[in-house]
Amino acid sequence: MQFTCNQDTFSKYLNIVTKAVSNKPGLPILNNVHLETGKGRINLTTTDLEIGIKTWIGADVKTEGNVTVPAKQLSEFVNSLPSETVDAKYDDQTFIISSTNSSANLNVMSSDDFPEVATVSRKKPLLKISKEEITKAINRVAFACATDDIKPVLTGVLIEIEGESISFVGTDGLRLSRQIIKLDESSEKDINVLVPVKALLELGHILSEVGEDDHIEMYLLEDKNQILFRYSDVDLVSRLIDGEFPEYRQIIPTGYKTLCKISKDEFLNSLKITNIIARGVLGNKLILDINPKDNKITLSATQTDLGSNESTFTGDIEGDPLKIAFSSRLLTDILSHIDEDDIVFECSETIKPGVFKVVNDPDFVHLVMPMMI
Repeated sequence: MQFTCNQDTFSKYLNIVTKAVSNKPGLPILNNVHLETGKGRINLTTTDLEIGIKTWIGADVKTEGNVTVPAKQLSEFVNSLPSETVDAKYDDQTFIISSTNSSANLNVMSSDDFPEVATVSRKKPLLKISKEEITKAINRVAFACATDDIKPVLTGVLIEIEGESISFVGTDGLRLSRQIIKLDESSEKDINVLVPVKALLELGHILSEVGEDDHIEMYLLEDKNQILFRYSDVDLVSRLIDGEFPEYRQIIPTGYKTLCKISKDEFLNSLKITNIIARGVLGNKLILDINPKDNKITLSATQTDLGSNESTFTGDIEGDPLKIAFSSRLLTDILSHIDEDDIVFECSETIKPGVFKVVNDPDFVHLVMPMMI
């Protein structure tokens, strides 16, 4: 194997595929990136057995071949080179990469032992999704998923495809986010799949780094229990999570007793002030005192050893007055992931979820479970 390519392109795509390299792989070869040359390009592949990333870049291929090379070390070396031509070759069990003033010799492992990462060709995608819309969905939903493996189904995002819409739903048991996206074309069949949140976060990273395409393609590999997202020159493949996602529709309130139209930034500023005390309270508890008469919401927190504080902001409030407690961390999370300033907060009772919505997007909803006052 021998090839020449541009440093900036090689560096960019190495950084993308190394996201699928495990920090603690059970198999040493999973530390590596699989390189394969042919037809004027280099194919790069990595996997941690849960997700895999495949991509390719153009190159001057002098000799075809394939090999696996330590991914992070290769990426760090190429990142450190100046923006110029990079030469590489695999010779006598060593991968040699060099530029004008620098070179590295990296040990390799046989590509025969590298796990296969699924791909598709000449297959019609299950559907196409707007890059802008799926980016919004990932940002508004992924953070609400669980980060531990106590309940594996909660570490995934439920994707529900029904006709001309696709829903993304995530929950960790204390909160729930749902974003519905309207599709340009109706899906041929209705499908529910549970995708690891890690895969969607990596997809979000790819969308921010690669290409100018307006749409992403989604393929379902039912025989492998996998899903594949294709964007520009990058494929991301992920296993699907087995298990039953909680029945969430029944917990989404259909009405309210108190409605607040408020500024996200003003809410966040009050949270920052109140959190000075609330972060020392068990569960980061703070209290919202909603006053429709004066169109004011007062946030307060009390910690026995520290003291107390409060902060007030205004809004357009209708309905009943109410005092309700939430975790300041959960409130900060949702406000930090909404990309609109005009939001709606709805609630009914101290023991029922608080509901966040966006004024200009009826297809988004976020629930936060309250705490005991």
